[in-house]
Amino acid sequence: MRARLRTAALLAAWLPLAACGIQETDVIAAGGAATIDVLPARQVRMLLFFSHDSVLIPVPRTVGESEFTGDELGQDSSGEPARPPTEKTIAALLAGPNEAEKLAGMVDEASLPAPGTPVTTEVTEGGVDVTLEAPLDRLTRPAERQLVCTVAFAESTDGTVAVTLRGTDGTRTPMRCDPQSALAPTTAGATSR
Repeated sequence: MRARLRTAALLAAWLPLAACGIQETDVIAAGGAATIDVLPARQVRMLLFFSHDSVLIPVPRTVGESEFTGDELGQDSSGEPARPPTEKTIAALLAGPNEAEKLAGMVDEASLPAPGTPVTTEVTEGGVDVTLEAPLDRLTRPAERQLVCTVAFAESTDGTVAVTLRGTDGTRTPMRCDPQSALAPTTAGATSR
């Protein structure tokens, strides 16, 4: 008797759902994953990529106008406030995490060029070239990903720009920051500076 009551209750609960008139549909492809901008706004922050437990993490860092000189934070071609210069963003990455970021467990890969390494960038038709006054032969894959993702998001909102790293010992092939692989565990452990 109990089994019949249970079956009747399940059937009574299921029947309205089955008869509600909503037709079954196929899966519709809607493109890639959505990207959103993080707070604070791009004009007053840098997005740096640090390691945390061997996982690459994007870390927004608020910047004040006092950190820039002259017209570096002027307006872009559309009249909007300009974002921080890419060279300054790279310099912030090479300087390593600040105290709050260190307390949160963020670290720089040990093979990144030393803080204060001269850096220049040039926007090209194919993306952006980053010239570091340092050899690239010791740059590990995780450190390379830190640089590429930091530059890609400094240059474009969605981080899809191609980045070419140039050092004193040669040039790497152009790379892109893949948000999926950027957040995947790295094979080499990170070391704090």
